[in-house]
Amino acid sequence: MMETTAGLIGRSPAPATVDGLDYAAIRDLGALEGSCESLRQAHDSERYVSQRTLNDLWLPACRQRIVEARRFNEEMERLVRQAYEAEQAHQKALAEQREKERRVREAMEAARRDAEERQRASAEEENREHLSERLADAHILQILDDIPDQPLAFSLGQPSERSMKNFLACLEVGYPNQGYQVQRGDDALTVTALQADMLRGDVDIRARFVNVWDTWMLESLSVAEMTADTPRDRFMLAQNLMAGPCYGIDELLRRPAADDDGQSG
Repeated sequence: MMETTAGLIGRSPAPATVDGLDYAAIRDLGALEGSCESLRQAHDSERYVSQRTLNDLWLPACRQRIVEARRFNEEMERLVRQAYEAEQAHQKALAEQREKERRVREAMEAARRDAEERQRASAEEENREHLSERLADAHILQILDDIPDQPLAFSLGQPSERSMKNFLACLEVGYPNQGYQVQRGDDALTVTALQADMLRGDVDIRARFVNVWDTWMLESLSVAEMTADTPRDRFMLAQNLMAGPCYGIDELLRRPAADDDGQSG
């Protein structure tokens, strides 16, 4: 009866939705203001509103606010998406730049290492050439010119990679001396480097060799008051003496197989 009467006098209840949106959805959209808010209040209180107010004012204005809210939200989404894409592109560009810088640094580091390696190899080659020249000019080679050069050995049947004359020349280059005393026998040779320059001072270095099995076997090696008589001791002392400029110019001295060479001095 009341509704019929209200309808007769041109009043209607506020709708539950506007453009398919309830008032909670309109609030989430950000449009629940002005006419939309008036419609919500009328709906929630179940008031009757004049049809002119509804159809000519509140509903058109609310629909327009919804349209504007949607456009605003779409624009915000577009701007946010655009900003996100721009940030992603920026981060990608930064990553690519960092990768490029890393490759450049690695290339520069590789070039630096290569240059250092070439320089080191060149210096080593020059040092080897210079050392070879010094070895070739060693005075002991002239003194022993008429003696056959054979492999150096530390025990019977165990020739090293170094010859006897190379060993003596290396000693001369590493420890310059004041001359030589050389004693020769049928199958024996004793060479004493006089006043060889060592860290401990000027000392004599004496090496006694025995010609056996096409080798010059080092029977004893003395530096000042220290004498090495066994194959292993001779090897270790000789190796320590070669730790100077001659070390590594050719193959390392071959370690003797036993401590006893089976021959008396």
